[in-house]
Amino acid sequence: MGRTLTIAKKEMKDTLRDRRTLLLLLVFPLVVFPSLALLVFRFTQRQAENAEAERVEIALIGDEYAPGLRQVVAADSQIVIVPGVSSEDVRNLILEDSLDGAIIVPQDFQDRIDADAQATTMILFRSSGAFNVTQGRLRDAVATYDQQIVSGRIDRLDLDPDLFDAIDTQGVDLATLQEVMGQTVGGFLPYLFVIFMLTAAMNVGTDMSAGEKERGTLETLLSSPATRFEIVVGKFLVISFVAITSAVASLVSIALVVRFGIGDDIPAELMDVVWSVLNVKVIAMLATLLVPLAAFFSSAVLAIAIMAKSFREAQSSLMPLMMVVFVPVILGLLPGIELNARTALVPILNVSLATKDVISGTIDPVHLAISYASLFLLAGLSLWFCVMWFSREETLFRN
Repeated sequence: MGRTLTIAKKEMKDTLRDRRTLLLLLVFPLVVFPSLALLVFRFTQRQAENAEAERVEIALIGDEYAPGLRQVVAADSQIVIVPGVSSEDVRNLILEDSLDGAIIVPQDFQDRIDADAQATTMILFRSSGAFNVTQGRLRDAVATYDQQIVSGRIDRLDLDPDLFDAIDTQGVDLATLQEVMGQTVGGFLPYLFVIFMLTAAMNVGTDMSAGEKERGTLETLLSSPATRFEIVVGKFLVISFVAITSAVASLVSIALVVRFGIGDDIPAELMDVVWSVLNVKVIAMLATLLVPLAAFFSSAVLAIAIMAKSFREAQSSLMPLMMVVFVPVILGLLPGIELNARTALVPILNVSLATKDVISGTIDPVHLAISYASLFLLAGLSLWFCVMWFSREETLFRN
């Protein structure tokens, strides 16, 4: 054990001397990531405000058949009616961005309204537009006129307004806000865990294996009294530590962004709930999920990178791993997939689902234990393979 810790101390010193590792470990998650996240949030917020403030230009085809509707639309200061647009040209004008949208009124519109029948209108828009503002405004305008017509019929016929609503259904959501947050925030956090932990593990693990091969320093380490097993475990401990530190730094950066970046834009009541949900117990359980995940990533990266002849070859060999690990993370976001005895056996998917359950406060200890066992078992197998390959001279010194 003493020689293993000596190897780990040596690798840690080498790692901390590398500026790229320090940038990846601390500067990127604590400075670059929150700055980019805040920048994206502010940019999106401003774009949404600008889209809401802009006036939309539309065509009102057949407005002579619906003078009341034209009056309602014209009263909206955010809608500009462009005159002289024909029904033949309106679609092309919208596709060419010369118009934002249109309302088409049929000839029998007013006749059906006067006969207390149901009239129809058609709204043309492009859902690919900025925040789909045009559709919302046109639907609101038509809905306003529709309500005016219905209210006029009720008053004229002396009817009870409740006559048109035979059943008043009241939905009561029994899910707590903590459970709702678990399904939303809990699905986002595993992305950060995977990105930061795997990136850090790949950077450090590749340098400790293929990098040392390339520099010729691996031979010096192999000539020491330490066994191959102790060398592998020492490297594994350092890679795991770096991966966990990177993930913790990402969590801290999220807290900083929420607290000091966008906190003023979130209602105070919601912020109180957020901080009450993210209590010491929840944070501690999330931290325990990082340990088996870091062990799995570290052992897998070390096992793959040690097979490479050079640093570049190791990076190429690890790229498929990066693509594969995102598949279970995406599966964890799909509806209907929950943490059970089966999904707890699937690496990374179990962490994604367990994260949501931990934040929701609905985690099953048995399923959590299965998730731990699954990840540690795979980490142990990867570590065993790595020791086996470390014991083969043709693996360490192949040309």
